[in-house]
Amino acid sequence: MHSKLRTPDFAANPFDLLGELRESGPVHRCEPPGAAPIWLITRHAEGAAALTDPRLVKDPTAVGLPAGWQPGTETSQLWSKDLASNDPPNHTRLRKLVARPFTKRRVEAMRPGIEKAARELRENMVRHETFDLVTEFAGGLTTATICDLLGIPAADRDTFQGWADTFFTVTVPGQADNDLFVSITKYFARLIARKRDDPQDDLLSALIKDTGDDKLDGHELISMASSLLLTGHEPAVRLIGNILFSLLRRPDLVRELREDPSLIPATIREIIRFDSPALTSLVRFAAEDIEMGDVVIRRGDAVLVSLLSANRDAAKFEQADEFLPARDTAGHLGFGLGIHFCIGAQLAQLEAEVAVRELLPLLPELSLAVPESELPYHPGLQMYGVQSLPVRLRRT
Repeated sequence: MHSKLRTPDFAANPFDLLGELRESGPVHRCEPPGAAPIWLITRHAEGAAALTDPRLVKDPTAVGLPAGWQPGTETSQLWSKDLASNDPPNHTRLRKLVARPFTKRRVEAMRPGIEKAARELRENMVRHETFDLVTEFAGGLTTATICDLLGIPAADRDTFQGWADTFFTVTVPGQADNDLFVSITKYFARLIARKRDDPQDDLLSALIKDTGDDKLDGHELISMASSLLLTGHEPAVRLIGNILFSLLRRPDLVRELREDPSLIPATIREIIRFDSPALTSLVRFAAEDIEMGDVVIRRGDAVLVSLLSANRDAAKFEQADEFLPARDTAGHLGFGLGIHFCIGAQLAQLEAEVAVRELLPLLPELSLAVPESELPYHPGLQMYGVQSLPVRLRRT
């Protein structure tokens, strides 16, 4: 059964298989092709416990890494200095340094710029009879947002968008093509050097200028910038894509939101629960033997939490397989949990809200330009959602 985790059918509809796994038990041993075995947690209670369990660590070198997980090159080891790869106390130090632009007030201050980017993308799209709501709109909006935040030149944005697409299609989180590591690392090394000489009003310049005792060293700057670039883009693209696809299939909901836009935030939260763009968490490693359900996860074993499955667990959410925009979504794991809770969650939700508000007037005039069965879905075990959403604009 677990071999089905890598099929196109699973990419398009992971819910049936994950539901079967969740029903049969909370933890399952999987052997993805070409990768080391891994434990997949499918229930909410066990998933939430795993995400907050200090015995499940992010640093593989601390536990005697199993075959297939050891970073193999100096370049990839540089990337072990980001938030997602560290445990306390270093994680605490790193998160404190990069958390400044992600406060609620500072995120809200980004709204005008995000609205401007969304408006320009919409105006450009409606000049055409057909266009793609994922690659053109969601991709363009999140690219503009994260690049503005980090201070990446506009001329480089198409290049980095291709990197993000490649990075998140690996078989299992934690693996990636070394050429990709090399390209991104060299790019940020050059960009950081330029910003040292000519700092601007952006996050990367601020991290470079920080002179405190806990400031980031050169390797940490590259690792942090690379991580923020990629994780700030692709998950947000999937989130906006899933939201827009959901609305296209629910014209009654579109009418409700147009009549009462105050319902938009709650609708977005339910879509995050119901169609979570994060299929799994990032990988963790057992620092000691851990009993979970009826299995023992041995020291050094790799563990993933299926956030998508946990969010459909009926033990946590009544009518979990029903889309109910008015429900209380408190406790959903769409952005993770614990010290590794997504630092950009508020920004991603703001981007999604702006996207919905900008496209609501247009949605009733849009229809899929291809049969729904032909829509491509994101491969791999990290993300869930359509890779493209071509639509046709009905002219009145």
